[in-house]
Amino acid sequence: MVLAGLSFVACASTNKAALKQTSMESSKSVAAGDFGKAIELHRGLYAKDPRNARIQAGYLSEIEAVKKAGDLARKQGSYIAAQGAYRTLIDGWDGFSAIAGKLSFRRPDLESDLKDCRLAMCQRIFRQELQAGHHAGALAVYQDAAKEYPGDASVKTMYAKGVGELRAMGAKALAAKEYAEAGKINGLLLKNLASFQGLGAPAERDASDRKELTEAIRVCSAGLTNSGLAEYRKGNLEKAIALWADLLAFDPENAEIKKAVETAKAQLGQLKGTTPGGAKDGNGRGGKNGQGGLRPGYY
Repeated sequence: MVLAGLSFVACASTNKAALKQTSMESSKSVAAGDFGKAIELHRGLYAKDPRNARIQAGYLSEIEAVKKAGDLARKQGSYIAAQGAYRTLIDGWDGFSAIAGKLSFRRPDLESDLKDCRLAMCQRIFRQELQAGHHAGALAVYQDAAKEYPGDASVKTMYAKGVGELRAMGAKALAAKEYAEAGKINGLLLKNLASFQGLGAPAERDASDRKELTEAIRVCSAGLTNSGLAEYRKGNLEKAIALWADLLAFDPENAEIKKAVETAKAQLGQLKGTTPGGAKDGNGRGGKNGQGGLRPGYY
């Protein structure tokens, strides 16, 4: 009996030391953002002695610490770190399900927190993409969120507001005769029009929406066509090419503009003495009788 008692004391002492060491290492892991390692350290100790109250309490404490770290990161706007904490707990939930009833939160709470972080991150990226002029990238952010959370009301609202913001930007650019910007935005909206169904206002409009977007694109196309032609006639070939390139960005199948760009590029090369074939006439110009150019009345 004495030997058994001594053995029990020795075992308890060993477990206490192991718990202390585990707690120290896991705390460092949480501080470093390695939430998975922190949980795994306590899981291993708990698996060896699941009935030990101290070990169980330490395990629960560490799980709560990871949750608190996620909550703090979320509050500070560090959504990636917060998602890492919540995801770690969700993925490891089955491993501590036997003691989960003693936690201050439940798995649905984690899933809700994770979604909130994901959507907040989407809004941030959407704003960054818009500021960088990447309209398609901005729209894709909300499209991905809609696929991840199909039918979710908050996602629909967020997506609809984003589309509405793009519509307003396109209308403002068109009113200011900024045809390149307006053409790209309205072209993007027209291309994705079908995906806006079910979102509600201001994303989803009436049956005339397609007609309005098509008309806006036509106005933008005509504006850039004429501006490019005016520059071409003044001899500003590079500027004409740039304007027509802007047009092709939202109307890539415009055969006439493609031909106009090819003609202008060929003439520009001839003026620089670098025709596609490497040849030039005696005046350094190309075309028949040294007078290359678009046909009169081409547009």
